[in-house]
Formats: sequence, C-alpha cells, structure tokens
Amino acid sequence: MENYLERIDKIVVEDIIPLEDDFLMHGFLNVLPKLNQCRDKVKKLGLWTPYLSGEYGGLGLSLLEFAKVSEILGKSLLGHYCFNSQAPDIGNIELLKDHASDELKDKFLSPLISGEIRSCFGMTEPQNPGSNPVWMDTVAVKDGDDFVINGNKWFTSSADGASYLKENGADGIKVGIGPGSICTTRVV
Repeated sequence: MENYLERIDKIVVEDIIPLEDDFLMHGFLNVLPKLNQCRDKVKKLGLWTPYLSGEYGGLGLSLLEFAKVSEILGKSLLGHYCFNSQAPDIGNIELLKDHASDELKDKFLSPLISGEIRSCFGMTEPQNPGSNPVWMDTVAVKDGDDFVINGNKWFTSSADGASYLKENGADGIKVGIGPGSICTTRVV
C-alpha cells in the first residue's frame, strides 16, 4: 500500500498541482488536454479507478485504503478527476456496477470506468434546497417491469460535463434552463 501512496503522491505533486493555476484562471476546458494526458499516465501506471476491484481494472482497495488515497488526491482540486475517482462518477459507477442490467452496464458502466464519458447526479429539488436525501420528495413507484419517477430536480451536479442527462426522446423528462443553472439541453 505504501508503494501505491508514494506513486500517487508523486503524480499529484508533480503533474496535477502544477495545472491548478491554469485551471483557476482559464477554466476546466482550457486545462482538459493536460488533464487527459495525466489520466492517460495514471492508466498506464495501473493506478486508474483505485476503488474498484481488479475485475473492473481497479486496485481493489478497501474503503480505508481508498480513504488514504483520497486524502492524497484531495491535495489538488483536480486529483480525484485524474484518477477517475470524482463525484458523481464514482457513486454512479458503484450504483451501475451493483444494480444495472447488462445492457446498461455496456452502455454506461464500461465507458464511465474507462473515462470515456462523464455522468451527472440530480438530488437538489426546488422545494427542498440542499443535498439531504431525507428531504427529497421525488419518488419512484414500481409499475409492472418499470418504475415511474415523479419529481423535480435542479442544480444537477456535473450536468455541464455529462455525456447523458437523459436519452433523446425519453418520455416524461423536460430539460432546460433554471435559476442559477446552465442550459442543460446540450447534453440531451
């Protein structure tokens, strides 16, 4: 474990932290090519998605071991991203891995794990500000083989970088501009 921690720290200090000024001055898209180079390096070194089991290409770290890695990655605003360990992707990967159909795993899980796509997560509701899941009014009700989801969301985390917010043509979902948000129609 110490070997992993030393290698990860070296990447964070030498490759990732130096990108922060450019990121803060010019934004994520400006530094994205350099971040992608860093992500490629992490993959080549076998340190990608350290929280996942070897079956999924990760290091198979325990929660405590990953906490130690996460502490190092947290030295930089960009650390978790360079190791594909950032929110909301890390949580969505776990949900898809444990609960998705094979079809959805092929469509979303594999590209999320490889870093080809990004995901988003909608928790905050207009009538219940914040991110406390206990306050959510949105419900999912089983209807035959499907679920009917009713509720409202706004401030969708990482919608600006997500490859999907919904599939084009999906019934029942309306996407647009809300107070304090970006136009998310481009990710539809």
